[in-house]
Amino acid sequence: MGYKTDKENLATQMQNLYLLDKLFRKEGCSFKEIVDDIPGIFHTNYVADMSIDNMNREGEEYSQLTKEEINEMGFEYFLEYAHPYTIEVVGPRFQKFYEEADDEKVKADFQLIKNPKTNEYDTFFTVSKPFKDKELLLTTSNPVETLDWISTKVERIAGEEIFVRKHFRQFQSLTIRELEILTLIAQGKTNRRISDQLFISIATVKQHRKFIKKKTDCKNTVELVKFAQAFDLI
Repeated sequence: MGYKTDKENLATQMQNLYLLDKLFRKEGCSFKEIVDDIPGIFHTNYVADMSIDNMNREGEEYSQLTKEEINEMGFEYFLEYAHPYTIEVVGPRFQKFYEEADDEKVKADFQLIKNPKTNEYDTFFTVSKPFKDKELLLTTSNPVETLDWISTKVERIAGEEIFVRKHFRQFQSLTIRELEILTLIAQGKTNRRISDQLFISIATVKQHRKFIKKKTDCKNTVELVKFAQAFDLI
């Protein structure tokens, strides 16, 4: 992976939370199963009272508190650890977002959070979005200097979803006929069988295959199959 600019890292954090949201929505995937695999600080909160439902180990390690201890402290936690600017300015921005946003919206902002190990404020980039009709909020919040590393780790977790994001434009560039042929290729059909099934010449099939590879940046059939699987063609 190449070096990302600060702007790219911030944008990636917002995209990654959206992709994690999609991952959680998949059947059979629960927060408890994956929460500790998510890099950086991640937690879910109930919209009604902002109490924490899930928090990963990194979140508890940074705060040096369990989610139960944070919930018991309530608003005192923010008074203790959040900078006054974060409480007075950034907090209301998020609150307004929570009241107005639907499940597809993502909110991001900078916060100053006191590091209990150093007693100094760290600059965090916090991203949040509603989940399941706003009953819960998904939030990632991490020191800005760790964002590049976290982006790399999330890409490994989200896997196929990240692939879809990176190749969506190529996918959109394919014609209906090319999508049809790509599907048949991914199903293991030979050029001859594709030719017979679609009533076109083998030379035409080969030409389509050439164009599909060029448009998708796929070098061989294995990569074409991966591409087709990622976009649910098979």
